[in-house]
Amino acid sequence: MTVYSALVGCGGMGLRHAHGYFELRKHFADVKMVAVCDLHESAADYVASAVEAATGDRPAVFTDFDRMLDEQKPLDMVDIVTDTRMHHVFAVKALDAGVNVLTEKPMGITVRACQAMRAAAARSGKSLSVAENYRRDPMNRLAKALIDGGAIGEPYYIFKAGLSGGSALMHDTAWRGLKSRGGFLIDGGVHESDLLLYFMGEVETIYAVTGLFTPMRKRQGGLVGNLVPFYQHRTEDVFAGQSTVEIDQEDTAFAVLRFASGAIGTYASSNASHGYHVGVNTVHGSSGTIQLPPSRSGIGPRIHLEGREEPIEGDDLLSLVPDWELDDLTAPFWDGARRLSSYDQDFPATDRKIIGLEYLELARAIETGSTLEVGPDTGMEALAISYGTLESGLSGQPVRMSELLEGEVEEYQSEINESAGL
Repeated sequence: MTVYSALVGCGGMGLRHAHGYFELRKHFADVKMVAVCDLHESAADYVASAVEAATGDRPAVFTDFDRMLDEQKPLDMVDIVTDTRMHHVFAVKALDAGVNVLTEKPMGITVRACQAMRAAAARSGKSLSVAENYRRDPMNRLAKALIDGGAIGEPYYIFKAGLSGGSALMHDTAWRGLKSRGGFLIDGGVHESDLLLYFMGEVETIYAVTGLFTPMRKRQGGLVGNLVPFYQHRTEDVFAGQSTVEIDQEDTAFAVLRFASGAIGTYASSNASHGYHVGVNTVHGSSGTIQLPPSRSGIGPRIHLEGREEPIEGDDLLSLVPDWELDDLTAPFWDGARRLSSYDQDFPATDRKIIGLEYLELARAIETGSTLEVGPDTGMEALAISYGTLESGLSGQPVRMSELLEGEVEEYQSEINESAGL
């Protein structure tokens, strides 16, 4: 069976998804990208040409989503990689038209947007998958197996702290500082929220304090590092040409979480740390501590046991989980390896492998009805954790996840919901 796919959103992340599709085609040829769609025709043409150069087939180019749904036949799935404000709009239209959906994280612009997406998936009977990529890293798979297998005893708290940024505008993109677009604590924070769920299970309560400490941000004169090749063609639609930008979403959140298991967590995130960056990523248990791996780095976890001087790392970790191996979907992207304690490849290679895996998982669900790892419920829960920090920071009170998921606590999101027509 061939699964016919369309890429919706052809900016930097859209091009990265195209490269994920190229990686998928190396291993599985039964997914075919037949269309690309973007408001900016130049961006759509750029990505269509990249697809043609890599595969020999040029997808049809659209600048109107509704027209694409009407005219592109057959079409089995759309991959939504747009501005987060449009995720729910396009997903609901696609699902109601009988088309399956893969959407980039965060699942929606607010919890209410996610509710609309989940309802559309339920009434259509079609699949809705959320591209939460950190958990799919083989090193995070290994870390979870170690935690679940009792390598550190009973896990009773997690500590995640990422403080960086300073006065720079994150990724040189102004929308990441705008509340109406999701902002830093949502766009980046949902990665960590999903890992909190992945490693520790359901969250019951969140208490947080938040602040906006560095509202004036400086452009960096363009992207730097691994992302540069993917973003050169994109169109900046806000604050274009400005050397400084005033952001309006909080840039810092410190939260304490209680999990359904009884475990607790500390989650701290800021991109307003000037001059010095802090990174802590650990789970602590009754007999030891695991240093979680930096996602998509290839670096493996490390375990420190009480009473043991040297950490357990590298292939020695594998002896603690003798039955663990990568699943049938993941292993082909890592050259067929089933048991890895680390890997050595550059970021673009890891990025495209994980995105290819996301494509493949949805394709198999379409073909066989298999369960998606990150469906509407999990995607919405991850977003609710991120918004929970902001809702609690606004009210000064703890919030319950059940209240967030049911829309009973959404004061912080109310302005965003109104602007999005929700």
